[in-house]
Amino acid sequence: MYKSIETKNLELKEIFNLMISGIAPRPIAFVSSQDSNGHDNLAPFSYFNGFGSNPPIIGFSPANSGRSGKQKDTLLNIKETKEFCVSIVDDDMVEQVSLSSCEYDKSIDEFIKSGFSKKQSSLITPPGVLDSPFIMECKLYDIIELGNNPGSGNLILGEILCFHVRENILNDNNEIDTYKLNPIARLGYNFYTRSKDGLFEVFKPRCNGIGFDQLPPLIRESEILNGNQLAKLAGVEAIPTKSDDFSKFDELSSKELYDIIHSALNTNNISEAWQAIIRIIKKDVQ
Repeated sequence: MYKSIETKNLELKEIFNLMISGIAPRPIAFVSSQDSNGHDNLAPFSYFNGFGSNPPIIGFSPANSGRSGKQKDTLLNIKETKEFCVSIVDDDMVEQVSLSSCEYDKSIDEFIKSGFSKKQSSLITPPGVLDSPFIMECKLYDIIELGNNPGSGNLILGEILCFHVRENILNDNNEIDTYKLNPIARLGYNFYTRSKDGLFEVFKPRCNGIGFDQLPPLIRESEILNGNQLAKLAGVEAIPTKSDDFSKFDELSSKELYDIIHSALNTNNISEAWQAIIRIIKKDVQ
């Protein structure tokens, strides 16, 4: 059962709350910019993501003030100078990042107000946040204004010119270790989430899986297995044949076999799960 809500019947604040609560979690772009007089500005934005690798493009959207419709200093600075830095927020920074989001006057340096040190950029003028583990120097690619009303977004697209990656978040293969990066993400209202605490992996099938429609009906229609579990089973290239290596399964009850399936799928041992399924199907036929 759904509650359907047409946006034309909602106030701006209601639309905003539904979007930030339902579109979650969102990465945080901690954006540093500079005006033509050399005044630095620092502000977080959670309407943010990457949009391509060749060229490497990221985008974020500073919304106009919901009260006055006034454009944010970040947007005005980037219009002037065509440059900005995006620093990724980790767990050690989050309270300071929140402080920087206060609506200070344009002449106020949020680096100073929030206690962050500046990291000199290599190719552009605005500095990055020295405390961040991952920084991107960007030049402006495009600005798409999404309306001139209070709450309207302004999609700023930037081309990444240079990455700065703190060495202690790299693994032995010189790749970013997600656990060490531990980025913070934004949800609705006052809620954030720590990536590290809720981290898990989903392994994409290595082939075109057989799909749900090709699963044995007894398994596909089972109330014992959920959608995530069925998806793992449907990711195989073909339904396996019975293996004598699992002959010990032949004497088990259906309940015991389902327990094995659950345990095997939790550890991504798809082959073992299928061998238990084969025995369940045989019992059903008998």
